[in-house]
Order: sequence, then C-alpha cells, then structure tokens
Amino acid sequence: MIPLWMELPCSLCVTCGFCIIFNVPLHKIPLCLIVGSAAWMTYEVFIYMGMSGVFSAFVAACLVWLLSNIFARAFKETSTMFIIPGIICLVPGSGAYYSMLAILGHHDASFAETARETLLTAGAIAAGLLLMGSITGVFLLLTKKMRSSRQK
Repeated sequence: MIPLWMELPCSLCVTCGFCIIFNVPLHKIPLCLIVGSAAWMTYEVFIYMGMSGVFSAFVAACLVWLLSNIFARAFKETSTMFIIPGIICLVPGSGAYYSMLAILGHHDASFAETARETLLTAGAIAAGLLLMGSITGVFLLLTKKMRSSRQK
C-alpha cells in the first residue's frame, strides 16, 4: 500500500496527463490539478477512515462538482473543463479490468464481487455529480427569484 502522502504527486501526474489528452489550456491546468488531486485525496482519506469505496467515490464526486463550478464561475469557463480531468482519477478502471479477467477465467464469485463494486462505484460517481448539479440548480433558481422579488 502506498503511503497517503505519496498519493498526492501521483494524482497530480494522472490529472495532468488527462488535461493534456483533453487539450485543457495551459493556464487552466493548475486549476484542474487542484480539482483532481482534491478529489483523489478526499477519496483516499475517506478510505483511510474506514468508509466504503462507493461512499468515498460519492463524496469525492460531490467535491469535484463543487470545485469545478466555483472555478468555472470565477474564471468564466465551462465546468466540464474541470470536471472531466478531475473525475478521471475516480473512475474504477481497474475494477472493470479485474471483472473481465474473472469472467474470462470462469471465476464467477470473484466476477460478481468485482463487477458489483465497480458498478456501484461508477453509479456513486454519477449520483454525486447529479446530486450536486441538482442542488446547485435549485440554489441558483432560488437566488434568482429572490433577486427579482427585491427589484419589484
């Protein structure tokens, strides 16, 4: 197991690599690195505290949405520029690989466990983004209505 303090440079490298793949402008890469490393470190800290991987991915995805929207509004960019490189570290690619390896090796019990964990983690990431998107939308709608009622 890698020590927690060594996880940060690894998450920075992974996020930077995906920033390059997705053609993020050079001056926005540091912001994407903050989002990606914060997501991964949140995930790892929650795992370290004994939480499940699914719950940890959910909380980290919520943080990705929050930071991405803050940076998008502050720097007048689209939030997807920060969401995609930031969420890539959380995607359960190894779980999908081990699930396919188990099914090809006819290890049904191992396949069921890894596939379940992989699908739940992917669903938790999607649910975290969806929940935070919904909360943000409702919050913005309420603030817009409050502003318009004050102007009358």
